[in-house]
Amino acid sequence: WESYNASEPHHGIGLTMVNDKTGLYSRFSANLTYAYHLGLNATTNLSAGFAGGISRIGYDRSKATPIDPTDPLVLANSTEINKIKPDLAAGLWLYSSNYFVGLSAQQVIPQKVRFTDDAAYDGSKLLPHFFATAGYRFLLTEDINAIPSLMVKYINGTPTNPQFDINLKLQYRDLLWAGGGYRFKDGYSAMVGLNIGNTFNAGYAYDFTTSNLNTVSRGTHEIIIGFIIGNQYGDTCPRNVW
Repeated sequence: WESYNASEPHHGIGLTMVNDKTGLYSRFSANLTYAYHLGLNATTNLSAGFAGGISRIGYDRSKATPIDPTDPLVLANSTEINKIKPDLAAGLWLYSSNYFVGLSAQQVIPQKVRFTDDAAYDGSKLLPHFFATAGYRFLLTEDINAIPSLMVKYINGTPTNPQFDINLKLQYRDLLWAGGGYRFKDGYSAMVGLNIGNTFNAGYAYDFTTSNLNTVSRGTHEIIIGFIIGNQYGDTCPRNVW
């Protein structure tokens, strides 16, 4: 990476799918993504992109114990109720071989989710999520990098606004990485990942909650699998670093 050169201007397209389950609620999202990368100078790139698709939000009424007789979902005919909503995200990404800075937003379209036609039931809201992140790479040895980073999140109406994540990632060459993080007043995380042949990557993360939510949550598991197909620009984009 000491001889890294900025990429030629190029387009990128992709597909992301996320399946999340929390208690009685589940969420599956599928988005098509697009980004345009532009070299600002010999070592720095700017990328702008967006993602658009759908989110399916589900509620499994059959597992509600005890059942609240005032809940309008109890009167529903089906045991699992689903709502499909449009999804939109956008962001900017400034990066080189030694640092990155990003701004992004998810759930750009604010909207309500209601699982019943009962007008007395207001439902829940999908609010925009805003993120700012930055990180820097330090060479510890010829083979090992240390990458500390900071992420700031803002969601209107939440009690801990803004929220900070402090992370540290150690990477062995472009092959293996491990790291951990602390989310202010919420919890800790640990993660590990592997890159195979610059075309396939896999990762695992565990998040342990220390806030009052730990009375109902013992932590979350995340599994990430990625494929890179049709990259005509070799390995010039430092994706394995960031």
